[in-house]
Amino acid sequence: MPMLATPAAFTRPDVGIHYFMRQNDPAQTSAEGRGSMSHTLRETSTFWENKALFDEVRGRLGRTARLQPGWDTYDGDPPNQTARALAAKVLTVLEAEALPPLRLLPSVEGGIAISFAEGETRAEIEIYNTGEIAAAAYSGQGEPTAWEFDGSDSGIRTAIEQIRVRLSR
Repeated sequence: MPMLATPAAFTRPDVGIHYFMRQNDPAQTSAEGRGSMSHTLRETSTFWENKALFDEVRGRLGRTARLQPGWDTYDGDPPNQTARALAAKVLTVLEAEALPPLRLLPSVEGGIAISFAEGETRAEIEIYNTGEIAAAAYSGQGEPTAWEFDGSDSGIRTAIEQIRVRLSR
């Protein structure tokens, strides 16, 4: 069963298998009982970690269907079926591209916001109830960059690549 990762694991993952060193494992202490530090290897698959993260994010997306008008106490419109369907499509492409989001939240603009972060750089995909999709990337340095894209697989993949490039700067 995959382990749910901490928010730090929401950053762009490496591909492959990670090996972690564990220190002072009680099951691996020396026979003499000296409590010497011993190391064991534990492998976890990035694939399964990402799968668990995307399952959690899809659960959050499903829960947005229960929001009522005014959910944000400012008469905000909840995400509609159009926004939820496009968000699900974006999540499918994000998973295929191994770029898990930091969070998925309903947008105060009426729709779904999908956020990313790496270091001090942030990016966001905003999917509006109208079916329009926009992305933005920003950091403490320079001007933010924003652009629109369509909901086609190629449009989503191009936006994801632009986000990945901006997050790696």
